Order: sequence, then C-alpha cells, then structure tokens
Amino acid sequence: MVLYDLIIVGGGPAGLAAAVYARKRLLNALVLTMDIGGQVLQTEKIDNYPGYLEKSGMGLAAAFEAQAKEYGAEFVLAEVTRIDKEGDAFKVHTSAGDFDSKAVIVTGGRQPRRLCVPGEDRFLGKGVNLSLRCNPDRIKGKVVAVVGGGNTALQRSELISGFAARVYLIHRRDSFRGDELTLVRLRSVPNVEFLLNTVITEMRGGDALESVVVKNTATGEEKELRVDEVFLDIGRDIKLDYVKHLVETDAAGKIITDKSGRTSCEGLFAAGDITDTPYAQVIIAAGQGAAAALTAYSYIKKRPGEICY
Repeated sequence: MVLYDLIIVGGGPAGLAAAVYARKRLLNALVLTMDIGGQVLQTEKIDNYPGYLEKSGMGLAAAFEAQAKEYGAEFVLAEVTRIDKEGDAFKVHTSAGDFDSKAVIVTGGRQPRRLCVPGEDRFLGKGVNLSLRCNPDRIKGKVVAVVGGGNTALQRSELISGFAARVYLIHRRDSFRGDELTLVRLRSVPNVEFLLNTVITEMRGGDALESVVVKNTATGEEKELRVDEVFLDIGRDIKLDYVKHLVETDAAGKIITDKSGRTSCEGLFAAGDITDTPYAQVIIAAGQGAAAALTAYSYIKKRPGEICY
C-alpha cells in the first residue's frame, strides 16, 4: 500500500489551498473528499474574495480545483469514516478503502443546520431546501421564505428577489450578522419583506409545502404565511465523528488549533471552518489551509521549528 506524505480530508477552499501548497513542496499529497469545492461550490455569489471579479461560487471552486490539479494533487472522491493513528503514521478509513500517510490535514466536517420543527422532514426536497444553490426557474413568480441572518441569507434574498413574486426574510433577531452593504441594498428591494424577531414553528402542506406558521418572539403573535419554497440559511453544524477521538475540541465541537494549524495530536493538522478560528470566510479558510500545509511539511521533514515561506 502507498504511504502518502500527506492526506487532506475535504475539498473546500482550505483543503484545496493545502493541496496547492503541499505540492509546491513536492509532498506526495492525496485529497479525500465527497466533492471538490465544498460549500463554495453551492454558493451562488461570492463578491468578497480579493482579485476574483466573476463572483460565481462555482467559478471560484473550479479555479481552486484547476490549480490544485495543475500542481499534481491526487483526488479520490470518498467519504472519510474514521482516522486512526498507528505509531508515527495515520490510517484513513473511507468508503473507497483505506489510505496511509505520514501526516493528515482535516478540513471537512460540516452539515446544514436544521430548524427541527413539525413538517420540516416531511417537506424536505418538496419545498424545504438545505442546498446553497437555487434554480431560478423553480422560484420564478413564487412566494419564497429565506431563514437566516448572515451573508448567505442576505445574498440569497437579494438574488432570488429578481425572480420570485415575493420574498420573506425571516430572522430570529432584530439585527443581522451579514455585511451592511448587502443589507442596505436589500432594504431597497420592494418585494422583500423583513420579518424580524420571528421564527418558524411549523411547516404545512399536502404533497408539497404550502405554508409556514411563524411566531414573533417579542409579542408572541403567530400567523400563517403562504409560501412555495423555504431556504434554510441558518448555518452549519460541526460533525467530526471521524476524528474527534484524536483531537481536542471546544464547546462548539470545533477543533482547537494553534495559528499554524497544529492540533493536540502530533502529525494531525486542521484548517477551515471546522477549527476554532473565528470568521467563516473563504479567504480565511484558504489561508489556514496554506499554513497547515507548510506546517505539515516541516513536520514530515522533521524540521518542527522551521518556518516555511
């Protein structure tokens, strides 16, 4: 069996940046991922990545992938089920078999957060959407609800307002975490209605979603809204069952790292949104991936105190 220098788990910005920097150092690197691009692949619009003016999430993911492959990174599409440390090496168990390496960088392990209200499971895929992408033809002329208060919810509301008849932006608080500039633009869109201090308590319908029951948390008032589609942009939960037995995590379940990507397990590094570094941004994840790869290189070459440039 091949002993890789480095296995990278996850094919999002952190994983792909790690792959580029690992190959620049001529490490024999393998990327194990269920998709190439991660959350970026499903993001309609990215307008804050410096130097990237196309603003397409799919376009940015494709650029990341092309660069990693240009430098010779190897990819296997598979789900990682467990990582074990065996002496000074690691064995990574996946749906495509087992792989061995001298070091590992983990970057993947997030899944869409759910509301956990009556009707949500029943109408999943039948009006309730977890995907970050949406089909304009599907929502044209319809009434759509977007749930969330971050950039994803704001950007989606702005995007689909050009196709939908009406957009309800439902947020449990009275202020937003997203960019002020996007919020200013969105407030001027006539077919977007803000429902603040509001939560969905139930989803109703027949064969497909037809309405949602919402509750104002400040007044206690409830009402039913007719909607055709609901998009849940309320964040992602950390799911690290495959590696949590090897690393220390914080109260939110995120992997604790130092600024170079080291974890509590020697030889195992982490980067991206699954770490305790604040700010879930593409550019930050990519930078973390690069740092983790350079630190892993020093570890593999047994130069732990060396700083790579």
